Amino acid sequence: MPREPEFRVGDYWLAKRRDGKSPDIWQIASYSDKSRSVVYRSTKCRTLDHEKAQEVLRAYEAEQRSKSKDQPASQADLVPHLFHYLTEHGPDVKRLDTVKSSFRAWIGFLQQDELTTGAKVADVTKSMVARFRRWRMGPHSYAVPWNGKVFSNTSAGVTGETVQRNIEDLRAALHHAEAEGRITAPKIASVSRNLRSGPRDFIYTPKQLGSIFGYAQDDIEAYRWLAMMLATGCRPGVALAFDPATQWHGPVLDLQRPGVAWTDKQNPVVPVIKPLAEILEAWKANPHPPVKSRKRWWKTMSRVLGLPDEALAYGFRHTVSTFMDEQGVPGAQMSGIVGHIPRHRGVAKTTAKNYLHFDPYNCPKAVRALTKLFQSVEREATTWRADHLRTIPVRGKPITLAKAGVKA
Repeated sequence: MPREPEFRVGDYWLAKRRDGKSPDIWQIASYSDKSRSVVYRSTKCRTLDHEKAQEVLRAYEAEQRSKSKDQPASQADLVPHLFHYLTEHGPDVKRLDTVKSSFRAWIGFLQQDELTTGAKVADVTKSMVARFRRWRMGPHSYAVPWNGKVFSNTSAGVTGETVQRNIEDLRAALHHAEAEGRITAPKIASVSRNLRSGPRDFIYTPKQLGSIFGYAQDDIEAYRWLAMMLATGCRPGVALAFDPATQWHGPVLDLQRPGVAWTDKQNPVVPVIKPLAEILEAWKANPHPPVKSRKRWWKTMSRVLGLPDEALAYGFRHTVSTFMDEQGVPGAQMSGIVGHIPRHRGVAKTTAKNYLHFDPYNCPKAVRALTKLFQSVEREATTWRADHLRTIPVRGKPITLAKAGVKA
């Protein structure tokens, strides 16, 4: 059988061991000055395919070379720097799954772009980023190998905000490489504000909130999540991570989880209204494991109820703050609970932060307003439940609604 020609990239080449260990498997070989011998490394795919082994060798060599100092941008491979960022800085990144998703999008784009996944740092130009933006905002799909799995994604097109997040994650990876002395990070153009969505200050009506709560009545975990957002005005992620065993302290809740680092997004101590206290009692007695996301649940619920596209979970926060404003809740109490007060009140952000003092144990108007809103939603939920039934999910069939008393 003819012998495969040697394939070499830089200081590494493909070889088969001659010591009897895996003699038929291609491995990555290099010469060690320290031991004065050839060192073998696994391709991590135990491949017999010479062409596939070549791809692994190229990637390995690029990864090793990308760790060297002062690499010229025209020679520094782009993709390895993404993985170095995850390995070296990942433990300090709060939203690591989102960053990984961004990097897979970039790799998926490069797989289909003229640059290919062999793109260099110097290739990150204004025109390249524009191609990425057009690709992401239009219908697209990709399949990216990642840690032994293949991540597939099909999209009708994402928003300008999502593309901007992808760009910011790429920036972070290249700036990390620059801080390590490996490259000089290029300037990366942002997505034009004309291509981003306007503010999503969607305000729910009590009837809409009632239908959402009615729909969630039989899903206790989702119901508790909704109740937390409505009773405190907190962000969806804060409500998802809430644990009454450690964050409920009698008349108040501490929305900042123990041991979680502070960020520029304030998670305050807020008062507990009576309707929420009853939910917290049951929650504490019968806890449920937290989940990272309820996007699928929200999407299904919105479809079933026929809510508009702009009706997102974050709209609870806008609804709560708007209702408190309409009820004349003092600025200090509003600012203390939701972190801001309406602009029309003429209070500067700095003033609100430094001079409006909030006592979560003594904010009667806020408590009355939050209780009033919660109770009105409970009444609407009761009315909705009296007239609607949610079908029991059947594999292969979507969840639907039926009139109460009518067989679905």
